[in-house]
Amino acid sequence: MQKPRIVTTSWDDGQRHDLRLAEILRSREIRGTFYVPITPYLGRPALSHAELRTLSSEGFEIGAHGFSHRLLWRLSATEVAKEVSPCKPILEDILGTEVRMFCYPRGRYDSNVVRTLKDAGYWGARTVRALATRLDFNPFEMPTTLQIAPHGKGVYVKNVARARKMEGLQVFLANMTRLGNWLELGKSLFDRVLQDGGIWHLYGHSWEIDKLGLWEDLEQILDYVCKQKGVTYIPNWELIRFLPATSQHSEGIRTHEDIVRS
Repeated sequence: MQKPRIVTTSWDDGQRHDLRLAEILRSREIRGTFYVPITPYLGRPALSHAELRTLSSEGFEIGAHGFSHRLLWRLSATEVAKEVSPCKPILEDILGTEVRMFCYPRGRYDSNVVRTLKDAGYWGARTVRALATRLDFNPFEMPTTLQIAPHGKGVYVKNVARARKMEGLQVFLANMTRLGNWLELGKSLFDRVLQDGGIWHLYGHSWEIDKLGLWEDLEQILDYVCKQKGVTYIPNWELIRFLPATSQHSEGIRTHEDIVRS
């Protein structure tokens, strides 16, 4: 049986530039997930309730990103619950549809956070682990393939070291010459998914894309991956449907807390 070839995208912080981003994605028939904190991030102009409903009606997923974008790692159970639990019903009331996914602010989480998300009824949560293309992750530690932002090799080294996943190390070593150019790295990793199957997951922040002037680069990478025969384009939550049963029910979640202790 041929392995699935999947493209998904996710975008954090719920900023007004997400509307431009959605237009670019829509024109290329690429779907994605917008992770929205309840309180506007850093007080910047945020998407209105009507705009969130429009995005949802157009096939984009709206996920939760904390109440105030506070780092959740090492908070008490009470503090985590205040940041995580209200988001789902608040967004569902706005959208009139189920909110399934959560995104950890700055990728930081621990076992207490995961437990609270499960209790609140989320299906899974996205991390910031990069250089991943395989369909074998736990739903509550969903990785990414690439961030749309210029990073030096040191950033990827830290990311691979924190995750302690063999896949990340293998991809890092195979793409040493491309690590300084996220655009070429993204194309190479997409080619790998076309050849071997798996997930190509692009994430970023629309406000950062605007600040760094990366809109043309974004369009270039999306033109490269869009409308490909045999590729499925879905939002984050639908990835869970493609996971093997062992991944869906795994309890062995490795968190930032585990990494610090080891």
